[in-house]
Parts: sequence; C-alpha cells; structure tokens
Amino acid sequence: MAEDAGSKGQAALETVFGFSQDDLAVNRSGELSATQKDQIARAHYANSRFAWIAFLIVFGVAFFGFCADMLRRDTFGVRALAAYAGVTMLFALILWGFILYHRNQMKRTLRDGRTFPVKGKIQLYTKRSEKLMHRYFCIGDHPFQVERYDHFVLLQESGLAGQEAIMYVSTPRKAVQSVDLASHSGRGQSWKS
Repeated sequence: MAEDAGSKGQAALETVFGFSQDDLAVNRSGELSATQKDQIARAHYANSRFAWIAFLIVFGVAFFGFCADMLRRDTFGVRALAAYAGVTMLFALILWGFILYHRNQMKRTLRDGRTFPVKGKIQLYTKRSEKLMHRYFCIGDHPFQVERYDHFVLLQESGLAGQEAIMYVSTPRKAVQSVDLASHSGRGQSWKS
C-alpha cells in the first residue's frame, strides 16, 4: 500500500514538473539531461516570443489610440509622433535588456548543466497577495511557485505534503528539474536524511 502511494506521488511529481525516470537518473549524478536542456531552451525562446508579441500588440493598439486622440484634438504632428516613438523605443530597450538577461542565465544553465540536491520534507502552501493567490511547492527553504491550479491540486491529492524527498534544482537558473521521493525506491536505492 505504501509502495502504491509512493508510486502515485512520484507519478504526480513527474507530471507537474515534467521529468522522466531517465531525467531523474541523470539528475542524481548532478547533471541536467539532454531532454531537460532542450526543455529549458524551448521554454526561454517561447517566453521571449510571447513577450515581443505582447509588446507589439500593446504598443500597436496604443499607437492607434494615440493617433485617434491626436486627430481628435487636431494636434497631430511630427513632434507628437517623435515623442510616441521615443517612449516606444525606451520600452523596447527595457524589454530587450530583460530578455537578454534571462537568455544569459539560460545559456549559463545549459553550459554548466548542473543540478544540486535539496533534501527535506515537502510542503504545499498558498499565499494571498491582494487579489491573487500564489501556490507553492517547497522543500527546506526552497519554495517554487506552482503556476497551474490543477497541478497544485494533483500534488495535494497525491498526499505528498510531509513526505521526505530530494529535489534537484538547476543552477544558475534556479528551477525544479526533478523530485525523488524517499518512499520511491527508484533504482533500488533508499535514503534517510
């Protein structure tokens, strides 16, 4: 029965954090698997594309509103367009800097290809800030936000809270790569903290 609960919990962790038993085996040796490296790169480039698309939509809509307001007030001119272009370029440079910073972190993570283990008991908790509810998966003093509500519910329903585990975290970009439950035998190994 305990083995079934451990297997169910391990399966829930694999679903939520997107790793396989092969990835976990590589993480145990302190390395990132090739699959995890590919996932990190794909996620970064997808997020970068989304940021630029959102930027273009926001500033495109704002441009039409700006032009409509200038025409309505009959103040449309080169000076007004130059001011709008300047503000747009400033925000584009800020976004570009933000993306380059995260790209540098991603490249360092892929180049180093390392993970570090964090041992402890699993904690699942929520924090409310103004109108938002944030859900966290934590081992030791290393909390990671769980973005999807259905994933948080899956972790709760799997009875993982309070179980001993080792979480493998990538560095320098700190992200959960895999989690190994103490009750899950893995490759016949067991451990105690």
